[in-house]
Amino acid sequence: MVKVKKRSEEFDTTKLKASLKRAGAKEEYATKVAETVARTAWEGMTTAEIKRLAVTELRRMDPKTATVYETYKRPMR
Repeated sequence: MVKVKKRSEEFDTTKLKASLKRAGAKEEYATKVAETVARTAWEGMTTAEIKRLAVTELRRMDPKTATVYETYKRPMR
């Protein structure tokens, strides 16, 4: 597993998939995007870089949802 800079945690495809689905992505698209990002991820990759890559991949499948994901902010807890 590669670690991302956010909190030096390992990249988690499950978390990315859930985030994409919250933005409205179909299960199939969320899975494909998460798998692509996982294959492309590198050590020290930031969460912003992950999001940018995810948006690029999702935009190819579903441009409208990609825009929603790109601008999505998780509510504060």
